[in-house]
Amino acid sequence: MINKERLLRDNRLCKAIIGLSVEELKNLAAEFSACYLIYRKKNRKDHERQMGAGQKGFIPTPLDKLLFILLYLKCYPTYDLQGLLFGLDRTRVCRWVKILLPVLEMTLGRLC
Repeated sequence: MINKERLLRDNRLCKAIIGLSVEELKNLAAEFSACYLIYRKKNRKDHERQMGAGQKGFIPTPLDKLLFILLYLKCYPTYDLQGLLFGLDRTRVCRWVKILLPVLEMTLGRLC
């Protein structure tokens, strides 16, 4: 698993890994979190359970999700490597990429 705390302490490392400074990442994470909730509500099928019920995701926080998709876009690793870095199976990596790319596009569209 990627050491998120170390990444958020070292500005040079953050720029090298995902292409953003720590300050830019934190600003983007706040907007990304809001867009992720909007995306989940919009693309939710009719379920009996409440939002947030059920099994918890393998990428726990919105910041982790943002790091996941930014690293994927900057380095373009295989699904196997991305899964190794984040502790996921390659099929789950594929699912998360398909979910998080539209969220990031929505986030960047709102910021522009």
